[in-house]
Amino acid sequence: MTTYSGAKQHTTPHEGPGAAEAPPVFSLPDLALPFPASAARHDSEALRREASRWALDQGLIGPRGHDRLLRPGLLDAGIALSGDAPRERAVILLQWVLWTLLLDDRIDDGHWADDGVLDTFTEAARRIVEHGPGHRHDDPMLKTLAGDLWPRTRRLGGPAWQSAIAGHVVRHLRAQCRMTASRAPSLAAYTAMRRDLLGADLLFDLIEAVHGLNTLWPGDLDALVTRLRDCAGDVLSWTNDVYSLEKDLLLREDANLVKIVRRERGVAWQAAVDTVQAMIMRRVDAFQTAQTELALHPPSPGRDRASALAHRLSAAMAAGLSWHRSVGRYHWQRSAATIDTARTPPSLVWTEFERDPYPLYARLRRHFPLMRDEPLDAWVISRYDDVRAALCHPDVTSQSYAWQVGAMLGRTLLEMDGREHTVHRALLSPAFRGHAMTALRRTAHTAAAGLAAGTARQIRDTGQADLATGFCRQLPITVLTRVLGLPLDDAELLRPWYTAGFAYMSDHRQDPLTLQRGLAARDDLYDYLRRHLAARRARLGDDLLSTLCTSLVDGRPLDDEEIMGCCAVLLAAGADTTDRALALFAANLLDNPGALAELRHDPALADAAWAESLRRDPPTQIVIRHTTEPVELPSGRLPPDATVVCLLASANRDPDRFPDPDRYDVHRAEASTDRQFAASAAHLAFGAGRHFCLGAHLARLLGTTMPILLRALPGLRWADGFTPTQTGLISRGPDSLLITMEGER
Repeated sequence: MTTYSGAKQHTTPHEGPGAAEAPPVFSLPDLALPFPASAARHDSEALRREASRWALDQGLIGPRGHDRLLRPGLLDAGIALSGDAPRERAVILLQWVLWTLLLDDRIDDGHWADDGVLDTFTEAARRIVEHGPGHRHDDPMLKTLAGDLWPRTRRLGGPAWQSAIAGHVVRHLRAQCRMTASRAPSLAAYTAMRRDLLGADLLFDLIEAVHGLNTLWPGDLDALVTRLRDCAGDVLSWTNDVYSLEKDLLLREDANLVKIVRRERGVAWQAAVDTVQAMIMRRVDAFQTAQTELALHPPSPGRDRASALAHRLSAAMAAGLSWHRSVGRYHWQRSAATIDTARTPPSLVWTEFERDPYPLYARLRRHFPLMRDEPLDAWVISRYDDVRAALCHPDVTSQSYAWQVGAMLGRTLLEMDGREHTVHRALLSPAFRGHAMTALRRTAHTAAAGLAAGTARQIRDTGQADLATGFCRQLPITVLTRVLGLPLDDAELLRPWYTAGFAYMSDHRQDPLTLQRGLAARDDLYDYLRRHLAARRARLGDDLLSTLCTSLVDGRPLDDEEIMGCCAVLLAAGADTTDRALALFAANLLDNPGALAELRHDPALADAAWAESLRRDPPTQIVIRHTTEPVELPSGRLPPDATVVCLLASANRDPDRFPDPDRYDVHRAEASTDRQFAASAAHLAFGAGRHFCLGAHLARLLGTTMPILLRALPGLRWADGFTPTQTGLISRGPDSLLITMEGER
C-alpha cells in the first residue's frame, strides 16, 4: 500500500454520495505487451532538467512543480518516447508531453474547464497553430505555445506535416471540450474519440518528426501506417484507462473505458477490467498483423521508414505500460494485488473538498488520519493531536514556503526557522503589541464605525448590502495600511496585490495563470512600495516601514527587497485571512440569531464569540510543513523529507478535542479569552509552536469591531432568499454576505 507508512489504519465502506453501492474491488490485469522497450538514453537526466527548467522559465509550473519533475517518474515515459532522437529534437517532444500533461491537470482540476474557459482556450490554440501567434496571450500555456513551442515544432517538418500536426493539436483540444461538456458517453462514442482525448496522433506526429520519419507515405503504405498508429493509440489510451480506474472512481470521472463497459454491459468491476484487457490485446494483435503485412511489402525506402516507425510505436506502447505500472499519478495502491477502493483515500485535489470539506475532514479523521495524498505529493494529517504535535515538533519545519512564496518574494519570515526566525520575528512583533496596538485600536474602531454607517445607508437606500465586500474586506486592509504607515487613501490600491498574491501563495494546484497573476501583482506592489521606501529612508516616521528601514540583522541593514517582501507577506497573509475571518464571524452570528442577540446585548462577549468562530471556521484551513527527519505522531510516522499538509480546520472540529464540534457556541472557551489569542489557544486557527501567527493580537483587535457593526445595523439578518456559500481550500470563506435589516424593503 502506498497510502500509509506506519499509520494506524482503518478500513470502512465507501462514504459520501453513492454510499449505498459497495465500493468497487478489482485487480489490475497482468498486461504483457510483446514489444521491446527503448534503450535508455545516456542524456536522460539532462533532458529532464532541460524540460523542467523550460516549464519553470515559461511560467507553466512553480518551483514545487519543477522539483517534482526533476525526480524520476512523471517525465520517464516522454524520455522513453524520444528513443535515440537528437537532443534538440528530443527535448521538443518532451516539452509537448509536459504541455499536454499540464493541460490534463488543469482540466481534471475542474474549475478551469467551467464556463467555456476550455472552449476559449481551444479556439485561441487553434488560431496559433493554424495562423500563427496573432494577438497577445495572457494565459502562460497559450503564450508558450505561440511564442516558443509551436514555432520550434513547425521547423521539424514541411507544410504537409505542419498542417497534419496542427489538426491533431486541435482535435486533441476539441475532444477535451466535448468530454468536459458531456457526461456518461456511450461505448461507441467514447472509443471513437479516446485517441484524440489522449492526443495520440499529436504524439505520433512528434515521434515521426524527431526520428526523421515524417514523410508523405505512398497510398498503400499510408493505409498501413494509419492502422499501426490507430492500434497503438488505442493500446496507449485504453491502458491509461485501466490504470486510471482507481483515480477516476474517486473523482467520479466518467471518461473511462472500464466504467463505460461496466455500465453498458451490466457486468461486475473485475469483468469490466478483464473485458478491457481483452480489447487491448486484440488491438495488440491487430498491430502485429499490420507489422507482418508491412514486412511482406516490397522493399523500398518508404517501407524501411514505416518499419522504423512501427518499431517506435511498439516502444511507445511498452513505455506507456511501464510508466503506468511504476508511477502513482493515477493509481495509488501500486503494491496491492487487489485494488479495494474503500482503502483509497480522498485526495485534496478533489473539487469536493472545495465545495464542502467538513464531511470529508470527518472521514479523514476516522479512517485516514495519516494519509499519503499521491496526486498532491504530500502527507495529510487531520486529527487535532497529530496536527498540534506536528506544528510544535522541531523536525517539522516551514521550509515548504520556499516553493510556496520564495519564487515570488524571496526568503521571508514564513520559511525561516531557528535563530533566523527569532531575529526577524522580533523586528515585527512591536508593531502588534503595546502602544502600537492602542493607536491601531483607534484606527480600527474609527474605520469600523464609518464602514458600518455606510453599510446601513446602503441598506436604507437599496434594501440590502454585501457585508463581505464592504465591511469585512475593507476593514483589515485599512488597518494594515496604517500599520505600515502608508496613506490610508491608498488602501484600495493594495487590494489587487493581496488578492492575487494570496491566491499565488495558496494555489495548491500551481495553476500557471494564477502564478502569473501573482507575479504581476507583486511587480506592481513593489513599484508602489519603492517610492515610499525612498521617502522613509529620507525621513523616518513612527510606523513599521520606518522600523524596517532602520533595523539591523547581524549588524546588517535590511535591503529594499527584504523589506518589500516582508510588507508583501503582511498584506497578503494579514488582509486576506482577516477579511475572510470577519466574513465567517458575521456568517456564524447571522446563522445563530441567539448568539447574535447575546453579543448585541453584551459586547464584552466579542472575544469569546470571535474565538469560537475562528475555531469552527478558520479562514486558513491548511498550513504546509516539511519534515527533516522521521517524525512520530499519535497516528503514525511521517517519513523524512516529506511535504506535510496540516488540516487546521479538521483539527478544530475533531470531536475528541471539541465536543459537538460543528456547533457554534460562544460559551465554549475553556479558559480566559486571552488564552484563545495566544500560543496556548485550544483552537489551531493561528497555528501552534514557533510559527504561531504573528498577527493574532491584531486579529483579536479587529474582532472587537463586530459590536460596532451590530449597533449600526439593528435588526440585522440575511437578505431574503440568500444563503452564504464558502469557497476555497487552503484559504476559505464566503465571497458574498447579502444582508438587510428588519423593516427595510
